[in-house]
Amino acid sequence: MTSRFVVSIFAIATGCLCQPADTPFACNLKAFTPAQRARHRDLSRRLPPAVVAAEERSNGYALSVDPRRLSVAEVAEWMDLERKCCPFFDFTLDLQGESGALRLVLAGRDGVKQFIRMEFAELREKLEGAKKLSVP
Repeated sequence: MTSRFVVSIFAIATGCLCQPADTPFACNLKAFTPAQRARHRDLSRRLPPAVVAAEERSNGYALSVDPRRLSVAEVAEWMDLERKCCPFFDFTLDLQGESGALRLVLAGRDGVKQFIRMEFAELREKLEGAKKLSVP
């Protein structure tokens, strides 16, 4: 009984019972097959020109996407590929009924917003001019 107590105290003191460490802010391009890498590159090249507006949120950005330039299916495919190499992102895809407005939300834990500004250079101008929203 005493040894089990000592092991439990040691585990708590050293953090062994804590949640796993956060994934580092780094893209893992080895997560792709060659075909996936090519497709991700193509969609990533086509996404920035399709973004017509950006809204800053406390934990990321909401991007309004022109569905005539990048379809809902293509944005969803980009999200699926992006999460393989960057699992620290939280994604939301919102499609408005009658208007057809398409919104992609890229968010996550502390530091993700700064990572987005650094890594998505093609979107930097739109992100810097983003309206600030109080909602996450």
